[in-house]
Amino acid sequence: MDKKNKTDDLLKKLMSKELKIHELSNFVDENTAAEVRRRYISKKYKLNSNSFIHVQRASIDMDDAAKRNISNLIGVTQIPLGFVEINIKGQYAHGQNPVFLATTEGKLVDGIGRAAKALQDTGISTRILKDEMTRSVIVNASSLDDAYKIKEHAAKNKDKIKKYFLESSKHLELKSISTYVIGKTVFIRYGATTGSAMGMNMITIGAHAATLKMLDDLKKKGINADFFTESGNMCIDKKPGHINQILGRGISISAEAIVKKEIVEKYFKVNPEKIAKMNYYKNYIGSSLGGAVGNNAHIANILAAIFTAYGQDLAQIVDGASGYDNIEVTSNGDLYISILLPALEIGTFGGGTVRETQKEVLLASGVYGGDDQKGETKYKFAEIIAATVLAGELNLIAAQAAQELSSSHASIKRG
Repeated sequence: MDKKNKTDDLLKKLMSKELKIHELSNFVDENTAAEVRRRYISKKYKLNSNSFIHVQRASIDMDDAAKRNISNLIGVTQIPLGFVEINIKGQYAHGQNPVFLATTEGKLVDGIGRAAKALQDTGISTRILKDEMTRSVIVNASSLDDAYKIKEHAAKNKDKIKKYFLESSKHLELKSISTYVIGKTVFIRYGATTGSAMGMNMITIGAHAATLKMLDDLKKKGINADFFTESGNMCIDKKPGHINQILGRGISISAEAIVKKEIVEKYFKVNPEKIAKMNYYKNYIGSSLGGAVGNNAHIANILAAIFTAYGQDLAQIVDGASGYDNIEVTSNGDLYISILLPALEIGTFGGGTVRETQKEVLLASGVYGGDDQKGETKYKFAEIIAATVLAGELNLIAAQAAQELSSSHASIKRG
């Protein structure tokens, strides 16, 4: 049977429900399966024959993507990719660095670039504060007394539990164990380093296996408890959470810069005092009244563009964007700005980083972690992100202080 007859036959079977959509890959390669799925959608929902003319234009390895990244694949979505250059004074990122941003927001790259130019001479200093991906599990004991004994056991046997983690992956090093008891229920929050990987799957597997072995140890002491779930939401993953702001998750990082008063006025057309005042009223008074987790102008905007370009887990923008801006006027009238990202969950290997365009971007920034056993590419990437966030925050707050926000957006082509 030739290709056209074969795809026609598969389409008929889909329409008649004789074949399920996800089963197509059992009969044809993924490019062909994607073609049949597009035809199925167009026929079933009576779409124009040109509905997916751009979606089907993919340069990625469709078979590999279907195995690693997605189900029911029909093609790709493409987002414009731009870049800025930022001078970074970090532990891992040094000097001028290209930063790539994938976005459809017309002025985002331009705005970050303006602040990067203003910060060119002084540079942006960055420091990694902590590296701990977390996962919380739930264990149900038979009583409050046994729950408390589990808490004590976890605290006294960290080294043993650490070995259990390493048995699941040589890259998974346990750093902390925190337990929270409510009646007979125990929430155990593990924190571990995960090499160059973002590490969510790694620590989930490790936490599950280590907890089961710990429960076996407890059973020998006459303490019986059941493993209830691999994720008890005290991690906390892909949701705003104060615990991540306090204890951190993934990479916790801070960045700072000082901008001379004359540079501020040259690039932003406003004085440092107005920028500091805008930050106070907007990011602290306004955010507090609105009940925000974190105090910032638009960190999510910057992370969305970077995460998309570099193949990160987009849902974890929620955690990462709950950051903090601090802006002050120095004693000699210059502008001091710092940012804190307490929960930056990123990786330079695994997940979406393997996709072709994302891998090219990671390589261009010198942060692809394929051969990185220590996680240094991840740390460099974190410093690049933090510096870019600082530039983006400075630009937007300054634009609002100068009352340029609406006029800037008005200049974007519409429709």
